[in-house]
Amino acid sequence: MNFLSLNVRGVGEVGKTSWVRRLKVKHKATFVGLQETQLSSSSSIDVDGCWDSIEFDYASVDANGRSGGLISICDTSVFQSFHVIKNRHYLVVCGKYKNPSASVIMNIVNVYGPQSISEKKKVWLELLNIINGRPGTWVVFGDFNAVRDPGARSNSQFCPYSASDFNRFIHEANLKDYNMGGERFTYMSRVDAKLSKLDRFLTCPNYLQLFPFSYVTAHPRDLSDHSPITLLSGESDFGPIPFKFFNLWLLKEGFDKVVSDAWNCFRGFGTPDAYLAAKLRFLKDKIKLWRKDSDQKEREEVTVIWDAVKDLEKVAQSRPLSVDELQCWSDGIKKITECDRLKALDLKQKARIKWTMDGDENSKFFHGYINSKNRTSLLHGLMINGRWTTGVNEIKEEVYRFFHDKFMDAHLVRPKFCNPNFKSISMMDAIRIESPFTPEEVKAAVWDCGCEKVLGYH
Repeated sequence: MNFLSLNVRGVGEVGKTSWVRRLKVKHKATFVGLQETQLSSSSSIDVDGCWDSIEFDYASVDANGRSGGLISICDTSVFQSFHVIKNRHYLVVCGKYKNPSASVIMNIVNVYGPQSISEKKKVWLELLNIINGRPGTWVVFGDFNAVRDPGARSNSQFCPYSASDFNRFIHEANLKDYNMGGERFTYMSRVDAKLSKLDRFLTCPNYLQLFPFSYVTAHPRDLSDHSPITLLSGESDFGPIPFKFFNLWLLKEGFDKVVSDAWNCFRGFGTPDAYLAAKLRFLKDKIKLWRKDSDQKEREEVTVIWDAVKDLEKVAQSRPLSVDELQCWSDGIKKITECDRLKALDLKQKARIKWTMDGDENSKFFHGYINSKNRTSLLHGLMINGRWTTGVNEIKEEVYRFFHDKFMDAHLVRPKFCNPNFKSISMMDAIRIESPFTPEEVKAAVWDCGCEKVLGYH
């Protein structure tokens, strides 16, 4: 799912509706949340003008005069809402995200925070009760009118009490804040140029598991003093990932034969370094094919074993199992346990952390750690010449240029150091230096060192 959040500062003004639509189309948003619509009746909002198709549904909160107002618009082909909770400062839409594999209960909160510190604290407590009282995946976004630390403000006053209440709400609701790309501040006052990071996306760990490569970007301000911000779940395609070798393969039957056969049957030509590189590529391709076939056979085998174990367990409910049946059931359980153990070894190496206790196989923990590392390692965008760039080719070129300049030899012509009059050792002395130590030499060195310590020599 792709989200777009914008404090539009009056959706009824000239050009605002078409601006929202352009942003929706550009970022392929399937859920759009607007704050400060400034319309006291939702019937006055041109929702059709904000969308580019007829497949949409929306919920809204009317403004109080020219203050506030919320609207959330969703693509019904992706998200189907079934319950709405309305408040002056937040709009909760509960529904089902139509995942290709299975439907997921998702609760999406569009927030426009109040100005008063006491009112903010009240809103955070209400939202916390709602989040703790309803199951499902949570996405909370909007203009919170609050910052988390002094670095989120520039040329404006920081309130530690408001920040403390806001941080406490995020912690107690178990929400995660994203590192935002693009603009550093999402709000800029057009009167006195005060800058603040008031807009953000907060998600629960379930959302991070569902969309491990999601990222948030603050885009340039246009018709509002707030930046449009997006939460996109897609992954940029930077080409094939590097080949990685897993220790688990060494424990699988047939791996040694695949490596030896590929190494011995390779035929190539060229210089030694080119020949070796081609041979390693050939070996890598053979290992990839073996891994694909091996994983498929293993999944099919585990499925068959699971079915047999379940059938025997059903039989055991009506009569005692025979000796052969008990042995078959026991062997199946052992095989499934061994497969789970090997999968846990894979997770351990992917996460690149050690188990806190030998035998711990908390796969959910390792999956979360892997997804977290993937999110922080991916480049979703770079600031190039003062402009936030998300294009894959532009990012590749900038990364290449950076490291090319970093490691380029500054001295193209170096002085040569050559003197034939340097003294050198004989060939026999060189061989003696490189020869391994004998046990007698080691014992003599240890004995001499021990005697020196006993006698007080240094």
